[in-house]
Amino acid sequence: MPNVQLDGAEPLPLAAKQYTISSKEAGQKLRPFLIHTFHNVLVRADTIALLRQKRVRVNDQIVLDTHVLQLGDCVQVNIDALHSIKSRLRGLEVEVKYTEPGLVVLSKAPGINKRTVEWAAAAIEVTRDKYEGVVPECDALVPWIAVNEVEKGMRMLVILVNSGERQTAMLEHVDGGRVIFTISAVCHGKVDESVFAQTSMADLAKQTHELTIDNTSPDYGLWFKYNHLRPDIFNFISAQVTLVTQSSTVGHLSLVQAAIPYTTSPSLVLRRFMFELDYPIAGSQNHTRPLTNHKDKGTLQAFVRAEFPSLVSNNIVVVREDVPPKLLNVCAREAKFFDRRKEQARVEMEKFSASDSALDMDLTKGGVPAAYVSGRKEFCGFVFHVTPDTLIPRPSTETLVDTTVEFVNKRSDCETINIMDLGTGSGCILLSVLLRTANSRGVGIDISTPALSVALSNNNLHKLTHRAEFVHASFETFTVDSYVVSRGPFDFIACNPPYVSATRASRMRASMENEPMLALVADNGGYQAYRDIHTALADACVLARDGCIAFEIGKGMENGVRSIFGDWVEVNAVRDSQGVLRVLVFRKDLQETS
Repeated sequence: MPNVQLDGAEPLPLAAKQYTISSKEAGQKLRPFLIHTFHNVLVRADTIALLRQKRVRVNDQIVLDTHVLQLGDCVQVNIDALHSIKSRLRGLEVEVKYTEPGLVVLSKAPGINKRTVEWAAAAIEVTRDKYEGVVPECDALVPWIAVNEVEKGMRMLVILVNSGERQTAMLEHVDGGRVIFTISAVCHGKVDESVFAQTSMADLAKQTHELTIDNTSPDYGLWFKYNHLRPDIFNFISAQVTLVTQSSTVGHLSLVQAAIPYTTSPSLVLRRFMFELDYPIAGSQNHTRPLTNHKDKGTLQAFVRAEFPSLVSNNIVVVREDVPPKLLNVCAREAKFFDRRKEQARVEMEKFSASDSALDMDLTKGGVPAAYVSGRKEFCGFVFHVTPDTLIPRPSTETLVDTTVEFVNKRSDCETINIMDLGTGSGCILLSVLLRTANSRGVGIDISTPALSVALSNNNLHKLTHRAEFVHASFETFTVDSYVVSRGPFDFIACNPPYVSATRASRMRASMENEPMLALVADNGGYQAYRDIHTALADACVLARDGCIAFEIGKGMENGVRSIFGDWVEVNAVRDSQGVLRVLVFRKDLQETS
């Protein structure tokens, strides 16, 4: 077989590969066929170079790269083994951090799995200048052995050895606590370092026994056994907080750095440890919690240090990595979002002459929304009183008001349009409609007595006491309440019910966490209020025969609400200013009620 000369090195034998074209491959052009076939061996540019160097033959003939392959064609490719290994290595984001005979520490980027990093260690060995063995083909390299677990989605340090004997030696060091991995992680909350020293394994076990973590977590004790971990491993974690930043989505984020011995799965251990402390790492794996603005960033943790005894000397090897920019950038972005929101809140406070320094301190230190600090919120061009007993009116809810006003205006020939605001809260929906239409009156209904007090205050503020009333009732009972029935029938019901599911509520923005959960969160995935109202209206007479009910809905909830009101007629679907389907309007099927 002929030899080739590469980069001044000694001639190396070419590895000949032969392929017989199958019916599936027939009809392909030669160049795309080679690129696809050798994507695990050569990068695209080197595959094309094979054609230019006339190392590819079809049926013993040199052909153009546009040659169309036929069934049964024999394609012969001559590849230089060392060149193909170097070519594939160039396409991998791995870096040698430390090496000694039979051992290497690699830093790998996210996206590289265990099999690939083990191949890379073997490839790096054969591409070294002092390598004296026969270079095998690229896909025939014997992979090295990763000592610690490799997670594809993480930037991490990986210790690799080239034999079972060295692996055994390293694992003995792991079991003896002499191998220590240090990880940096972005965690939810403002972590108090004292929690690391004060919380014992017994405390965590008791906490987990009394409070179920989630439906999928194994029993606390079994988790250690299943993952081959010593049951007291959390006692040996040494952690510190290196950065705390404010966040508009979760209140605070903390960058924690933890040194973890006695395990080859340090990231697994740290995730569970921080989860038990109720400061979960930001991410999408088990025992992490997503961060709303960064769901596409993977789990926000990375190896920054590895310490272990050398296998060829008495030295202790320490390998360090900088904290990845991704982790720091996430913290910086969250701080930027927080500052932007804080500035918006400050402007809103000044708008209502709430510039007292004490109020500003409450906002910046306690995260209290500006509307609650000032006690006021603009909605539909009008100002309303708000307290923590009521929701803060949102721009998206103005779509429900606009829909109601449109209904009233279409019936301008009627002397009076009777409106119900179901789940009225501060009364802003009903009162905004009345302020924008002259031929309307209405009743606001809520189960919360403190919220009704706020609604009455707003009723007095806007001098609408002669047109609006507020009544205490629930979604289940409003159709049988004698006072409500006496004020009917109603031509239009506007309803902004609670529609946040319990799952979503756990990831809600910090500002929402100050608002009444009764007005936000609903069972059955957020649909329970719609179900209760549908049931209450089934045989009731509070709605006029041709009357309508309009619901505000959450993003993506339209099909669920339509299913609940499947026996009604949908008469309108309205999008908000962001293009999100926000309001559905239904009318009872007149044929069924006739």
